Amino acid sequence: MFTQPFSASASTKTLTSLTRSYVSASTLATQNYSHRIFHQNKEPNIFLFNTMIHGLVLNDSFQESIETYHSMRKEGLSPDSFTFPFLLKACARLFDSKLGMKLHGLVVKAGCESDAFVNTSLVSLYGKCGFVDYAFKVFDDIPEKNVASWTAIISGYIGVGKCREAIDMFRRLLGMGLRPDSFSLVRVLAACTRIGDLRSGEWIDDYITEIGMVRNVFVATSLVDFYVKCGNMERACNVFDGMLEKDIVSWSSMIQGYASNGLPKEALDLFLKMLNEGFRPDCYAMVGVLCACARLGALELGNWASNLMDRNEFLGNVVLGTALIDMSCHEWTCEGSIWTFWSNGEIWDCA
Repeated sequence: MFTQPFSASASTKTLTSLTRSYVSASTLATQNYSHRIFHQNKEPNIFLFNTMIHGLVLNDSFQESIETYHSMRKEGLSPDSFTFPFLLKACARLFDSKLGMKLHGLVVKAGCESDAFVNTSLVSLYGKCGFVDYAFKVFDDIPEKNVASWTAIISGYIGVGKCREAIDMFRRLLGMGLRPDSFSLVRVLAACTRIGDLRSGEWIDDYITEIGMVRNVFVATSLVDFYVKCGNMERACNVFDGMLEKDIVSWSSMIQGYASNGLPKEALDLFLKMLNEGFRPDCYAMVGVLCACARLGALELGNWASNLMDRNEFLGNVVLGTALIDMSCHEWTCEGSIWTFWSNGEIWDCA
C-alpha cells in the first residue's frame, strides 16, 4: 500500500498534510511511512517539524521527538508557540529538566511567556521534575489561568508529597469560579487519599454529586478508592453500587477494600459477581481474593481463582506472588510441612 515514492517536487503543504495524517496513526506501518514523507522533504519548514514533533509525542515517542527538535535547530529554525507545549511534555515524561529549562529560556526569547498552553506545559514540566517552587512561580505569573493550569500545579504539589497544598489549590480553583474536569477531580482525590483526609474527601464527594460528575467512571472509581483506603466501606459501597458503568479498576478497588478492611466474605462474593459480569481479574483483584481466601481458609477457592491468571503473572509480580505464597502457607502449615515457590530461578521456603 505504501510503496510508491513521493516526488521531490511535492509541495511542502502537501507533505505536511500527509505527515500529519500518517504520524498520528496507531499502526507501525503508517508511522514509518510518515517518517519517509518527512525525510523526503528537501526544504522542511517549522510547520512540518511541528507536525512531526506533535505526532511523535502523541505516540509516546518522546526521545525521538526531542531528536527531531535538534534536527530542526540544525536547519536554523526556531521553535514557536506550537512547538513548545509538545516538546515540554516530552521533557517532562523523560524528566529532562536540563533541556526543559533551556526551552524555558527560548519561550521568553520567542515572546511566548504569556501563552496559556506554553505556560501550563512549563508548570507540568517543573512539577513532574520535582521543582515545584519553579512550577508555582510560572503558574502565579499566568494572567488567565484555566483548569489545565490549576490541575498542573495541583499535580506538581502531589508529586512532591505536598498534598495539603494540592487540596488548598483545588479550593482556590473553585473560588475562581472554574469548574474542574475529571482529571483535576481524580488528582485532588488522590491527594486526600494519600494523607487520609476524610473530611476534605467527603466535601469533594458532595461537590462531585452536585455537578453530576459522579457519573464519570474515573471520578467514581477514585471516590471508591478514597473511601476504601480511609476504611469507610459503607460509603465506598454506596458509590460503587451507584455507578452506571464499572471497569475492572472499580471492581478491583472494592474487592481489595473488603479484603483489607476485614470483610473477606464480602470480597469473595463481589469477586464471583465480577466474574458473572464477564470481567477477567487483574493482579489487584487477585491479591484481594487470595488474601480473603487465606483469612477464611477457603484454600480450594483460592487455588481455583489463581488458575484464572497466567502463572507468569505471579512470577513477575512480587505482591501477587507473595499473596499466593501467604495463602498456600496457611494450608501447608496446618500439616507441619514446608511449601516451596519457584520464582525467576529462586526458591522461596515458607514454613
